[in-house]
Amino acid sequence: MNETSIPGGSKPAASLWISLTALLVSGGVLLAVAWRMAHREPGVRAGSLAVVDLSYQRMPADGKSDWMTGFTLTERSGRTVRWDDLAGQVRVVNFFFSSCPATCLQENQKVREVQRAYAGRDVKFISITCDPDIDSPARLREYAEKLEAPSDQWLFLTGPLTYIRRVAAELFGVALDKQTHTERLIVCDKWGNIRGSFHWNRLDEMAQLRLLVDKLLAETEPPPQEAADGATPTSTEADPHSQTPSVPTEAAGAARPVESTDGGS
Repeated sequence: MNETSIPGGSKPAASLWISLTALLVSGGVLLAVAWRMAHREPGVRAGSLAVVDLSYQRMPADGKSDWMTGFTLTERSGRTVRWDDLAGQVRVVNFFFSSCPATCLQENQKVREVQRAYAGRDVKFISITCDPDIDSPARLREYAEKLEAPSDQWLFLTGPLTYIRRVAAELFGVALDKQTHTERLIVCDKWGNIRGSFHWNRLDEMAQLRLLVDKLLAETEPPPQEAADGATPTSTEADPHSQTPSVPTEAAGAARPVESTDGGS
């Protein structure tokens, strides 16, 4: 009996082999992705567009201390910044978060005005986020670039929220939670003592902030320890017509009552 060949009879077999091959390749790719996800470095989260390094949210060693007398946070550049690294410079500290649609941006625009007035001088501006889940170093870089903030004088810091909450309360005497912060700028002298706090949206207080910064820049010795120990964390209550603001002096990190937030966003 003669076999009758079926035209194109080899095509179903070829299609089957192609399908099997494609299935095996797809399975291999899925296995490779699963293995990579299971063995990726700690602190790295896979995103839809990029891999975000979350190592900045690891708890610093000093987070185990009973009371915070300094901090260890991550700057927008990715480098570690410690409070003690800033010794010898006057410091202006504020809290914010980058996704705040209005108030925080206005506050930091006011900080920018003050920063530009002291460009090239021994004053460091320190902006600490209260939403570190969103505010990674990369996000803070983008935010700082929009403000044209010079990296050598204006630091944008992030870290674990629980740690930042303690830094705010124990080091600076203000309440903080996720996306909730004081609207005051806290001024510290060259030795890290808090010397005053000023509401960013009050012209008289911002004028007094500059007067205080000028005074602190001229200081060559730390304030008397007795004054630092006896101070209370209040904003300046100086006569607005006075040429020198009468502000309390206190050592940063000293035990103090915590001020509530001023309705910060």
